[in-house]
Amino acid sequence: EEKRREEKRREEKLFDSSNLTAYSGYFNDPQKLLQSASGGAATALAEAIIREGGIVFGACYSKDFKSAEFACIERKEDLSILKGSKYIETSKKIFHENEYKSLWSVVLEKINTGRKVLFIGLGCDVAALKSLVNSKGIDASNLFTVDLICFGPTFQEVNRQYVEALERKYKSKIIDFTVRGKKRGWTPPYIIAKFANGKEFYTDFYRSDYGKAFSLYTRSSCYNCHFRGNNHQADITVGDYWGLTHNMTGYNRNGVSIFIVKTPRGKELLQKIDAKEFSLQPADVDFAMKHNHMYFETRKKPGDYEKFFADLKSVGLHKAVLKHYGVLKYYFSPVKKYVAIILPVPVKEFIKKFLLR
Repeated sequence: EEKRREEKRREEKLFDSSNLTAYSGYFNDPQKLLQSASGGAATALAEAIIREGGIVFGACYSKDFKSAEFACIERKEDLSILKGSKYIETSKKIFHENEYKSLWSVVLEKINTGRKVLFIGLGCDVAALKSLVNSKGIDASNLFTVDLICFGPTFQEVNRQYVEALERKYKSKIIDFTVRGKKRGWTPPYIIAKFANGKEFYTDFYRSDYGKAFSLYTRSSCYNCHFRGNNHQADITVGDYWGLTHNMTGYNRNGVSIFIVKTPRGKELLQKIDAKEFSLQPADVDFAMKHNHMYFETRKKPGDYEKFFADLKSVGLHKAVLKHYGVLKYYFSPVKKYVAIILPVPVKEFIKKFLLR
């Protein structure tokens, strides 16, 4: 499988690590680390820009947690709304100066003030911003960009239906919500919802209807993403440092981030991180890429893509997931996973040999 991936990369000439450097790290403060999706890379970079009087743009949930949009942050204490992964499409609008405006108009406005601006988004978001800046001939010497290693966001409709179903079940409005909660450490990710009536909800993300929909369905354009591999437009790409294990240097059970630095501006931005607050060290870029295929690959579009979206609208998230994920797989996969955890290694090896005969 790994050879096949390597051949695909060479054929498509999508990935060349020779011009990249990698670093890994995490917040030293255990509480800040637990509040971050991985090691806190984006937050550390955002805090660095804020310290220098700059401005940060990033994705946040809407006030009712039913959708995602962008926010403009100028104070360190307001960065908390940007924390955590939003696995849905993000509207290109922003609530600024008491009204909703075009995200791009506000970003360009802030760039033109001369203050440092950090824009954090998906690869396509960063590419759109850079294209706009270039087309308008804007001096962007004060602009820093960070993109995220992206699996492809699922539909906002998935998020909306899931949130509304929880609110009906608990008869209360959600006041806090995340799909990357660290109930048991870095993995597995947990959905954690907190309600106005004081109740809380927890579940393994990938055992949920939300997680199953996300694992299969993204925006149509994401199955043919043009901003992977060598086509990442950002100064730095950040994500989870998958592949790192407990017996390796730099590991933290509560999350570790990987930084892929592509440009001199990216290196400049990385050097702004507070070394007293954030543990940062060099990493092997090829090892990081080996375990982070989504840096250069896209996932395959399911044959039932259009049908799922139609069913999502007509029969709702749960029934659509049951129908397209498969009832047996839906209920059996979690059982298989946890049986595998509790079975002794010799028993698992015997079963594997038996099945392969």
